[in-house]
Amino acid sequence: MKKILMIATGGTIASQPSADGLVPRLSGNNIIALLPALKDMCTINCLELMSIDSSNIIPSDWLNIAQSILNNYLQYDGFVITHGTDTMAYTAAALANIIKNLDKPIILTGAQKPLEMPKTDAEKNIIDSFLTACGEKPGVFLVFNGLIHIGHNVKKIYSQNFIGFESINALPAGKIINNTIHWNNDIIIPVHYGNISIVKKLEENICVIKLIPGLKPLILDLLTNAGYKAIIIEGYGAGGVPNDKSANNFLPAIEQAIKKGIIIICTTQCLYDGAQLDKYPIGILAARLGAISGKLLTTEELTIRLMIILAQTTDRKIIKNYIESNQ
Repeated sequence: MKKILMIATGGTIASQPSADGLVPRLSGNNIIALLPALKDMCTINCLELMSIDSSNIIPSDWLNIAQSILNNYLQYDGFVITHGTDTMAYTAAALANIIKNLDKPIILTGAQKPLEMPKTDAEKNIIDSFLTACGEKPGVFLVFNGLIHIGHNVKKIYSQNFIGFESINALPAGKIINNTIHWNNDIIIPVHYGNISIVKKLEENICVIKLIPGLKPLILDLLTNAGYKAIIIEGYGAGGVPNDKSANNFLPAIEQAIKKGIIIICTTQCLYDGAQLDKYPIGILAARLGAISGKLLTTEELTIRLMIILAQTTDRKIIKNYIESNQ
């Protein structure tokens, strides 16, 4: 039998009612005890890493999770991380980028309803996750509602519906039907060589702003003066920003921010098809000033890539190449 380490971090899946609403209370061992079917699937040990609502997760928690995996890597065949759904896509993107030369499965999962509630989605998600962790495919995956999403591409799109997540600008890596994994043969999951390692440092001074009609470009000056190193602009349509001659013209503010060494990424508010800064003047002019296109990457993936590369260098060319690699 495979040996799997379950890393418990809290979230709705482990929550119970309180006077202030649902709060994480179940331990990882509690969760396993409530699912006897797991005993016939694999040997499981638990690491109680944290017990928080995932809205409270911070970048140092990602490094802590990655370090815990590294510390236990040789002793286990795979890893299952129970996690709140609200920021699980960020954690999936973080682990997919932080952990290098991974040759085992790391699975994130959670639930829209607590495990102890009637008609919960937690039981299926957990069993599916352990099934995937016992498989042979290496990588960071988010398993939810019968689908296996690659960590780089996933986004939460429902606040309550059991579907929960979708793969953005990519197909899911696979699906699970009747306890059988059906991998998508069109998806190429990279095989890495060399010793496993992890990123040790992240730059946290990253900000995301979502454009709305009438938003003043002054916001870029405020963020620059506040010490942010990079700003992701979720623009309209293909990723454009206002560029007329009114007070809403973002181009001068973008130009000034870039001159001060700030990395500007232009992406889109749309879920699908990504940013195309070479299509309309609202994108072309921003790119000429030095704005980098987010292309097909999710905001979650862009954020993590920026945190990693900005902790290593301020060279704009290196940063641009890293952001745009393997899109």
